Amino acid sequence: MAFELSIWLPILWMATGTCLFAAVHFLHAGQAQGNARLFRAFGVLSLMVAVYIGLGAVMQTPLQGAPWMLIERLHVSFACLTYVSGFWFIAMYSHLQAWRRWVCAAALVFGSLLLVNLIGPHGLLVSSLQPVAPLVLPWGERINQLANSPGPLAPLYYLATLGAFGWAFWRCHALWKHGETRRALPLAAFLVLQVIATGHSEYTMLHPQQRFDWDALPFLVLVLLLSRTLNLETRGYAAALDASNAALREENRLRSQAETRLRLMAFTDATSQLPNRHALLDKLGSILAGTPRPHGALVVIDPHRFAVINHALGHRTGDLLMRELGQRLSRTADGDAFVVRLSGDEFAVVFLVHAVNDEDALAHAVQKAESLREDLTRPLQVERHELSVNVHMGLAMFQQAGGDAGELLRQAYAALHAAKQTGNGRPATFVQTMQDQAERRLRLETDLHAAIDNRQLHLLYQPQVDRDDRLTGAEALLRWSHPVYGDIGPQEFVAIAEGSGQMPALGRLVMQMAFSTLAALPVREPFRLSVNVSPWQLFLVDFVDTVRAAIRETAVDPHRITLEITESTFIHDVPDVAAKLRALAALGIHVSIDDFGTGYASIALLKTFPVHELKIDQSFIRDMSIAPPDRFVAAVIALADAMGVRVVAEGVEHEPQLHALRDMGCHAFQGYLIGYPLMADELARRCDPCAARPPVRETAASPSPPRR
Repeated sequence: MAFELSIWLPILWMATGTCLFAAVHFLHAGQAQGNARLFRAFGVLSLMVAVYIGLGAVMQTPLQGAPWMLIERLHVSFACLTYVSGFWFIAMYSHLQAWRRWVCAAALVFGSLLLVNLIGPHGLLVSSLQPVAPLVLPWGERINQLANSPGPLAPLYYLATLGAFGWAFWRCHALWKHGETRRALPLAAFLVLQVIATGHSEYTMLHPQQRFDWDALPFLVLVLLLSRTLNLETRGYAAALDASNAALREENRLRSQAETRLRLMAFTDATSQLPNRHALLDKLGSILAGTPRPHGALVVIDPHRFAVINHALGHRTGDLLMRELGQRLSRTADGDAFVVRLSGDEFAVVFLVHAVNDEDALAHAVQKAESLREDLTRPLQVERHELSVNVHMGLAMFQQAGGDAGELLRQAYAALHAAKQTGNGRPATFVQTMQDQAERRLRLETDLHAAIDNRQLHLLYQPQVDRDDRLTGAEALLRWSHPVYGDIGPQEFVAIAEGSGQMPALGRLVMQMAFSTLAALPVREPFRLSVNVSPWQLFLVDFVDTVRAAIRETAVDPHRITLEITESTFIHDVPDVAAKLRALAALGIHVSIDDFGTGYASIALLKTFPVHELKIDQSFIRDMSIAPPDRFVAAVIALADAMGVRVVAEGVEHEPQLHALRDMGCHAFQGYLIGYPLMADELARRCDPCAARPPVRETAASPSPPRR
């Protein structure tokens, strides 16, 4: 028996398997790639080609009694499906915008041919098939041969395929024109081979002879070449994606570094390189959120005299001093402590303490704060200067703040405010009353603004009499009845007005109300109304203009006005104060030194200023000796007489005081014995020339309420 070498049929089956593998690969890849539609189209095309080549291999395999006509019809049907899927793929492959219309047209043409092939009385290409002697290839392999009769509609099929090839060449030219040679070349190679194979198939159909069918092999070439092209593009996409991912990773790294730098800048003080207020709140928030909450404290530190050093030695020295203070705090505090620069000259330290209860924790915290204070007050060497600072310290314990870092910081500031008020240099520990006072002050500050705007404050007038019990004047006393806190003393709300910048508006309101009352009083000489003036008012540039404006608005006689200023006014800008008082005196206004003996006035300053009156502070009247006469009070009265200045004694509450002051030569008296503060209408009746002075009242020795 002759030896047979099978080559051709295995090649066809290998081609079938290759196309089938390509179909599976690209259909699967189409689910993950960005160009999924193109990959799916090529997968479907590869699947149709695999079936088409496989059916061709079956037809060339010698089989006894095979239904050759049915196989032929299936073979031609899959050829039609291959052309439709080819239209879909090539349209995607060549970036055709109106691809749906072309695919629909191809489906209509080749779908019609497919139906004719399946249900017609004859096949599309052949009307009959008969096995003939097999074709023996040179290497001995036998290939099945079928004699056929061409079908009547075969020319339509070949005409449709020629049209498909022409359309594909057009799309190939479009790719070439747009510079996509990598895509154009494999498509062009397939088209040339397929045209040759189709032409050969048509020629042998018209001139029957022995041959083997190789017209499906160009489809294998298409699958192989375009598979390689698409895989190269996929690798290109992957490389670009890797490069993009690498760029994104680098960008993320740079962004992370920038965020770290920005966070460092946002949470670090530039001068001292210590954490700042934001870092403090972040740290406290994490500590207070812990369970169980540890024992510990926040200490706020405020060095005083820093402004003096800054002005005397310059801001650079001040910055170096702050840096040195921060470094000393960091060295003195324990390793677990968190040192922060809060603002210009304020620091804060957060530290934990080991304690069994809150009382023990407080004792340890106070001890640590004292240690910090002692270390900070030691002299520091800053460049060529040896500098010393004192500090105020406010301490708040973790257990008092709930879970709110801001609340703990407010408590520490409230304790710091208390430490400044005591002035003894020792750390002040927060207690709830401090918070209550801070809230009260804030409420009063807000409500005072509304009270000034709505004129909800009122004046009382305390009478003054001379040695003959004649009414010679009155002092205007400002009062405020708060809807929540009741009567607020003037010392409290005036201090709030000075601290919150409301003193100018409050001073204008007082002058307008007092001058209006004075203008409405019955004319009686030598009656004068005294109005207190805060140093904050006197230091305003437009103070004299404000007084003039109030006089014009109320049409009051300025010769009946006395403005009372305290001795503390004299420690500031003496030339400016003197110029303003001389301008007021030129208007006819008298100037009175209030609370004389408690401040800083000197005889030289009394000679400098146009002073018309001295008011001896009530603390000297309350404590003065009656027999023998008080030497200090007598000396003040004698000094005033020598300078031609009138003297008014405040706080006269008993007859012996009144008699002793008369004997010393005091000119006028004011106090509960003389009369309680009056409303404006009561003062008007008292000023009536027909009214007699009320009997002098004996009262208990109780201090008069604050007057300003």
